[in-house]
Amino acid sequence: MDEKFRHIAPGSVEPSHVRDEVHFRARGFGPAAEPLRLRVLNLSSHGLSARTHMELHTGDRLRLILPVLGVMAAEVRWSKGKRFGCMFDVPIDRASYFELLAKVLEPLPPSDPQPDRSKPTAASRSNK
Repeated sequence: MDEKFRHIAPGSVEPSHVRDEVHFRARGFGPAAEPLRLRVLNLSSHGLSARTHMELHTGDRLRLILPVLGVMAAEVRWSKGKRFGCMFDVPIDRASYFELLAKVLEPLPPSDPQPDRSKPTAASRSNK
């Protein structure tokens, strides 16, 4: 068994790496090279878990297209309905992993729900 996983019960495995909770969309290709749409739920340098529009099975091979990294080859390690976990063939190096996290956790630009009305605008000055 791969050293990245340890047995917790016969026939099941638990990831031994800390995972970061994320929520972003990605795409890729499934086991028969069919297009795959993903909602990534958590991520580590060794793999991820996600929801997708199709059922996958343990052992399925995937090609995932991730921000910053591009195409990552992975193997499905578990699946439950349309949710699955996979392990990358090659772990993400530390610098690239943090760059990926920075990209997918990028905060949205602040919105100004109540603009400051005390300052005159060009439109208000022209109406006088």
